[in-house]
Amino acid sequence: MFKRFSIYSVVLLTGFSAVAEPLATNLTPESAVAMALAENRDLVAARFAIRQAEGRLKQAGLWPNPEFELGGKNDRAFANEGEYDFATGFKQRFPITGRLTKAKAVARVDVAMALAEVRNQERLLAGEVLGFSRELLVTREKLKANEEIQGVIQKVIEVSEKRLKVAEVSAADVNLAKLELQKLTLAQAALLNQQEIAATALNRLLGREPQTPLEMSGATSAQFDTNSVAEISRQTIARRPDRQLAALGIDRAGAEIKLAKAEKWEDWTVGFDYSRSVGNDAPIGTKTDNFLGVGVSIPLPFWNRNQGRITEAQATQQRAEAELRALDLRIATEAQTAENQMRRLLGILRQYREESIKLAEENITLLQKGYADGLVSITAVIQAQQQLTELRQSYLEALADFVRAKTEWETATAATLPVK
Repeated sequence: MFKRFSIYSVVLLTGFSAVAEPLATNLTPESAVAMALAENRDLVAARFAIRQAEGRLKQAGLWPNPEFELGGKNDRAFANEGEYDFATGFKQRFPITGRLTKAKAVARVDVAMALAEVRNQERLLAGEVLGFSRELLVTREKLKANEEIQGVIQKVIEVSEKRLKVAEVSAADVNLAKLELQKLTLAQAALLNQQEIAATALNRLLGREPQTPLEMSGATSAQFDTNSVAEISRQTIARRPDRQLAALGIDRAGAEIKLAKAEKWEDWTVGFDYSRSVGNDAPIGTKTDNFLGVGVSIPLPFWNRNQGRITEAQATQQRAEAELRALDLRIATEAQTAENQMRRLLGILRQYREESIKLAEENITLLQKGYADGLVSITAVIQAQQQLTELRQSYLEALADFVRAKTEWETATAATLPVK
C-alpha cells in the first residue's frame, strides 16, 4: 500500500511540475518567423481587411432594389357615393454608362490593395522577429564569452591567493583581479536583463504570453553570398509589397476617375403602373375606368456633373504617382545602405577574428605561462586579460551590428517573406 501511494505521489508531483514549469519552446529564427506569421494577433486581425474588401466587391456589383407602389383613395369621409381610385406600380432604376462595372473595378483594386497591405505587414513582422531572434543568439554568444573569461579570471584569483599567503604577490594585485571579476559579473547581469527584454518582445510577436519560456537555437554567421545578395537587390522593387500597394493606389485612382465620370449621369428610372377609377355619373350611373401607364425618369446633369469628385480623383492619382516615385527612391536607399553596412562590418569582423583576437589570445597565453613561472606580474596578466575581454566584446558588438544590418537588408528587400 505504501509503495502504491509513493508511485501515485511521484506521478502527481511530476504532472504538477510539468504544469507549473512549462517546457521552453526551442525555435530557430526561421521557425520563429513562420510561427509569427501564423499566430501574431495583430496580423490575424489585419487579415480581416481582406474579407472586408471582398465584401465591398460583392456589394459593388449589386443592382439597386426595385420599388413597388400601392395607393388608393375614396369618398367615404364625404359624400360616400362609392367613388374610389386604386393604383399600383413598379419602378426600377437602371444604371447607365457602366456604373456598376466601374464600381466593381474599384472594388477589385481594393481587394488587391488589402492583400498587398497584409503582405507588407508580414514583411515588417518577419523583420522584427528575425531581429529579436538574432539578438537573442548574439546575447547568448556574449554570455558564453563572459562566462569563459570569468572562469579564467577565477583561476588567476585562486593562484594569486595561494601566492599571497607566501608573500609572492600583494593584496592589491589580488584585489585587482577580483574587481575585474566583479565587473564581468555585472556585465553578465546586464546581458541577462537584455536577454529577458528581447525574449518578452519576441513572445508578443509570436502571439504568446510575455513570460512563456523560450529558447533560441542556431548560430549567428557573419557571412553572406555575394551573388545571392546582388540578385535579391535587383529584384527589390518587384518584391516589396508596399511598392505594389503604392502602384495599386495609382490603379485605384484611375478606376475612381472612370467611376466619377460615369456617375455624372445618375440612374434612369423606368416604371409601370396600373390604376382603376370608379365614379358616379348622374345620367349614366356608375362608371369604371382602367389605366395602364409607362414612365421614364431621366436626371439631367445640368448643375451637378460630378466635376468635384472627378477633380479629386485626378489629384489622388497624381499624388499616388508622386508617392510611388518617392517610395522607389526610399526602397533603393534602404537596401543599398544596409548592404553597404553589411560589407563594411564583414571586413571588420574578419580583422577581429584573424588578427586582433588571435594576437591577444597568444599574448595572454604567454603571460599566463610567465606568471605561473613567476616571471610576470599579475598586473600584466590582468591587463592582457582586460585587453582580450575588450576585443571580444568589440567583436560581438560588431557582430550584433552586422546581424542588425543583415536583418534590415532582408526587410528592405522583402527577403524575409516566404515565397507564395
